[in-house]
Amino acid sequence: MAVVFGKYELLRKIASGGMGQVFLAREHGTGFERLVVLKLILPHLAEDEEFLEMFLEEARLVARLTHPNLITILDLTEIEGRHCLAMEYVQGEDVRRLDRFARKQERPLPVGLVVRIIADAAAGLSYAHGARDGHGQPLMLVHRDVSPQNVLVGFDGGVKVIDFGVAKAATSGQQTATGVLKGKYPYMSPEQANGMAVDGRSDQFALGVVMWELLTGKRLFKGDTDLMTLRLVRDCQVPPPSQLNPKLPPGLDEVVLKALAPTPEGRYTDCAAFRLALEDWALNLRLPSSSAHLAAYLRELYADRIATEADPSKLDQLAEDVDLDSQSNSSRDGMPTSGARGQAASRASKLVGPPSRPPTRVGPEKTRNTAALAPEPPKRRAWVPFVVGGVAMVMGGAAVLAVRGGSGTVTQPPVVATRPSEEVQGRTPETPTRPTPPENTAPQPVRLMVTSEPPGATVQVAGEERGTTPVALPLMPGEPSVALTLALNGYEPVTRQVSAADAPGVEVALQKRAARPATQPKKTPPASSLGIKTGR
Repeated sequence: MAVVFGKYELLRKIASGGMGQVFLAREHGTGFERLVVLKLILPHLAEDEEFLEMFLEEARLVARLTHPNLITILDLTEIEGRHCLAMEYVQGEDVRRLDRFARKQERPLPVGLVVRIIADAAAGLSYAHGARDGHGQPLMLVHRDVSPQNVLVGFDGGVKVIDFGVAKAATSGQQTATGVLKGKYPYMSPEQANGMAVDGRSDQFALGVVMWELLTGKRLFKGDTDLMTLRLVRDCQVPPPSQLNPKLPPGLDEVVLKALAPTPEGRYTDCAAFRLALEDWALNLRLPSSSAHLAAYLRELYADRIATEADPSKLDQLAEDVDLDSQSNSSRDGMPTSGARGQAASRASKLVGPPSRPPTRVGPEKTRNTAALAPEPPKRRAWVPFVVGGVAMVMGGAAVLAVRGGSGTVTQPPVVATRPSEEVQGRTPETPTRPTPPENTAPQPVRLMVTSEPPGATVQVAGEERGTTPVALPLMPGEPSVALTLALNGYEPVTRQVSAADAPGVEVALQKRAARPATQPKKTPPASSLGIKTGR
């Protein structure tokens, strides 16, 4: 039985966040219907007049942004006492998951397609940075949360920057206190990490970090703690991408490093100039880098998934007992909790029906989905698992637009990043009620991420060179520790014992090599000691 919410028929619950619930929905109009992503604001937030006024003001502001490389807000309305936001539905994947899936398939993104994704994202950001209000005055918008999770790649080859659901204009009255940080730490610009005023060049820096990581397969700024990550961002020591990936064509290092300059003045004047530099570089090398090439690559990479999602009947399933008034947090419905800030947020590619039984609470902010192991009531409708990608990313994560100018940056409503739902295995009434015990499998190696400050140090394990930091080392659980040695010119080498128990990562702070004392010149004996008479 479908749940109808005003003119929207809710098909599937995607996620629950700090602001509301996200659904895949079908919008019914006069003679037409379409799929949308619907965000329902939680009732307790609607009672907060200050928050509600700020949310509505900012949502109306971003609704003015219309660009092929930005996600589109379709409707902002109130239905049955619930404020809701309808947004464009895109069948695709976020850059973080795309990169991981492609590398797992041993088909990493070609350099030309990386350039296409980043150039198109830069085009969308450039449009947002130059947007004007109804009176022709610049809005001076800054995204402030550009990250792989917030760049969506459609299977048709389109690229869209998402999480523009909340924005602030220069004319807004509320301002954030100086030094307040909003966004994902590993993708902040140095000036943002220092709590300074930011402009569009801060988004350019973040986009440069995304590109650096796509080209190298490594993380650029990622410490063991948020504090260490911020320190790495502020130091802003960026090795050339070709140092970690020697197969990169010549000339690309200069383009990427300019976008990653420590100061805004050292970067491109704006995202439009960054985009032009990328396009010129790809054109000069005649690399396959068009949207058509990107679409062809994705059709091959995601062939099975695209075929599965082609059946619209699999979208029309929603739990009969869905709770529209639930004030759940982002860890509901079997969604994994996050590690470092922003790491696992705002992305979902496998969407399934909500569990037939409510999740079991295991803490004030963490729940565990037990539906996959519990028998279903005999009259409960059987569910068929399916995959619908790129939807939760539309509203997942912290929406972090701000403005530049004035003495400080502007404020934003608190937004908790959403996380993807875990896949629940479908079953029919004939399925046995007892869970099948897992098969015994051989232990799998864990990846130990080794980073150093500064980065670029040579890594040796038991005397064998393994690359330069940051680098991931495969280690088997239960095996003895191994000697890890890091060496960098001008710094003292460091050796320590590591094992799989140190995962997910270790960071080594290198100390500068002490200067050797200058050699004292030999003293020349006085002339009198040589038996030579002087004077009278």
